[in-house]
Amino acid sequence: MSITKNDFLYLLICLFLVTAAVLAIGSHDPSVGLYAVLGSAGIAMVMAIVIKPSLGASILIIAIFTNISSLLTNRGYPGLIKPLVVVVFAAIMVRNYYTGQAPKNRAKTARIEMFLIFYLVAVAISYLVASDKARALDAILDLVKDIGIIYAVLFALRKPSDWKQVIWVIILTTAIVSLFGVYQVFTGNYAQNFFGLAAHKVDGSNIRLGGPIREPNMWGQVVLAVIPLIIFRIIHEPRKITKLFGVGILGILLIELFNTYSRGAYLGLVVITLLIMFVFEKNFNFKLALVSLGAVLLIFSLLPSSYIERFASLASLSPATENGIYQDSSFRGRSSELLTGLSIVARNPILGVGAGNYPNNYQKYSQEIGIELRSEERDAHSLYLQIAAETGILGLFSFLGIVGSLLVGLSKAVKSIEHLPQYQTWFPWINALMVAILGYLVAAFFLHGAYIRYFWILISLAITAIQLTDELHKNAKYPIPRESDL
Repeated sequence: MSITKNDFLYLLICLFLVTAAVLAIGSHDPSVGLYAVLGSAGIAMVMAIVIKPSLGASILIIAIFTNISSLLTNRGYPGLIKPLVVVVFAAIMVRNYYTGQAPKNRAKTARIEMFLIFYLVAVAISYLVASDKARALDAILDLVKDIGIIYAVLFALRKPSDWKQVIWVIILTTAIVSLFGVYQVFTGNYAQNFFGLAAHKVDGSNIRLGGPIREPNMWGQVVLAVIPLIIFRIIHEPRKITKLFGVGILGILLIELFNTYSRGAYLGLVVITLLIMFVFEKNFNFKLALVSLGAVLLIFSLLPSSYIERFASLASLSPATENGIYQDSSFRGRSSELLTGLSIVARNPILGVGAGNYPNNYQKYSQEIGIELRSEERDAHSLYLQIAAETGILGLFSFLGIVGSLLVGLSKAVKSIEHLPQYQTWFPWINALMVAILGYLVAAFFLHGAYIRYFWILISLAITAIQLTDELHKNAKYPIPRESDL
């Protein structure tokens, strides 16, 4: 029996693992054994990813949605995400080299990728004008890492079935982490934070859940983006047990979202609900709509008054409320940050003040506004304004180009396979992702990009979905894949 190049690779890895184990057993230094075990575990992970690339995408997503890297860093351990991205990406590239399964002819995603490159260039150029070069460099490296994740996911998920599994990984990971927060809400035991996966902040009389990222507003945005993914499963999943399971997950996510007390997430929830009912579900059922409306009204009537008061505070934004926006200290602060951001853009329209440099420029420009004077650094509290202030119109144009071309690409992808049998089992997943992205972007009007890596995960899945749909369309003349492959 001859040994193929694939067999040789696996034999080489196994030989390395055996050698590491022998050295660990024979060494009298405990640290050698520890590093040998960790190294062997890492190599075993690489080997598993080489055999099944979709595992690499799942590992990255679990690491990001649990924020495990920051949790380890806070405990004095080294960061995990950047080396993990390198390892996973390298393993996937090795797999593609040996099997030739890399996506080819990415014409349908070329425009998106072009805008992505333009955005990277705009962020990189802003380094030249940054007053804090270290922050700008960190922002550039973070974006490079995120783009690496995008391509790792694109090269890892080569079948619609693998893509769907990763969507379920996002749903289940977020649901499990949210379940810890639900436990805190119902037991009142906020001291149990589940190793940092269920953080919280006290805001007046409200205890706001912050999930693993410890930022209630940002965590609310993440949960909001995941909710459409499970709603479409509930609507379109043929198996009743899965529907029932989805309803339970949706309940967990809604409780988690309400207890973040994020007004941006509340508003986003209303928007995605309307999008699902009136735009993305073509077979609109008016009876179901009336029942849903009645259920929503019932739920709101049963919600604790603290939730209602938090949502009702959005009325301060109404033009009919005289100076209402300044009566709320939070709105007053955000108004100052908004106007400060606009002032920065007006003074630095082309390149901005440098990636990551809005906070250290806030004091300089906010003094001219005079709405609220604070001694500490502040964030823009609007992703779009932050991008414009830090990277100028070049960065904002590129970012909006990514979003616009992506949504157009997803819409065209769905329409391209309307005549195929696979359409019925594929389009709900793409629609769910589109609503998830739109929900995130709605909340982004009120939140900055401190945890934008969650958004880039959605972008990576969207680019991959467009590529997979294009391949389905091109392969339509061949025998239709089995349902298990879809």
